[in-house]
Amino acid sequence: MIGKSSLVNTNKLIRNYTGATGLKTGSTALALYNLSASATRDNLSLIAVIMKAPTTKIRFAEASKLLDYGFSNYSYKEFGKTGDTVKTLTVNKGVVGSVDAILENSCGALVKKGEDKNLVQNINLDDSIVAPVTKGQKLGEVSYSINGEVVGSSSIVAAHDVNKIGLWNMTTFLYETWYKLIR
Repeated sequence: MIGKSSLVNTNKLIRNYTGATGLKTGSTALALYNLSASATRDNLSLIAVIMKAPTTKIRFAEASKLLDYGFSNYSYKEFGKTGDTVKTLTVNKGVVGSVDAILENSCGALVKKGEDKNLVQNINLDDSIVAPVTKGQKLGEVSYSINGEVVGSSSIVAAHDVNKIGLWNMTTFLYETWYKLIR
C-alpha cells in the first residue's frame, strides 16, 4: 500500500510571491527570524537576505520589498547568444570564400531600467582573413558598455574550418564544378 505524504515549507513567499523559487528560512533565539529568498522574473534572478527580523511576518514583508525593488529597477539585458552570427567575413586564399564570425559565449548583464538606451556595442573584427581558418579560432571581440563602463564582452570565433586552397583541392574544386555543369 502506498502511503500519503505531504511537504511543509516554512517559506510563505513560495505560495504568495510571483516568481518565488525558494530558498531558506531559519530562526534561533539569538539570531531571531532570517530568510534567504530567491525569485525569477523575465530572465532575471534575484536573492534577498533578511537577518534578525523581530517576527516571521516582518521577514517575509522585508524580503518582498527587496525583491520588488530589484524587479522594479533592474532587468537582465541579453546582448547575444552563443553561436549568434556577428558578421560574415571574406576568406582570402580559402577553399570557400567566407566564414561566419560568431559569438563564442552568451553575453548579457544586469542593467538599471532605462540605462539600456545608452548601450554601445564595440566590435573589434577585420573585414577579411586569410586561410587556413579553424573552427573556434578567435577572430575578434565584441564588448558592450553603458555610460563608458564595459558591462559584457565575448570573443568572436570562426563557425567552421576553411582550408587553404592548394593545387590538390583546387583541382578537386574545378572537377566538381565542371561535373555539375555537364550533368
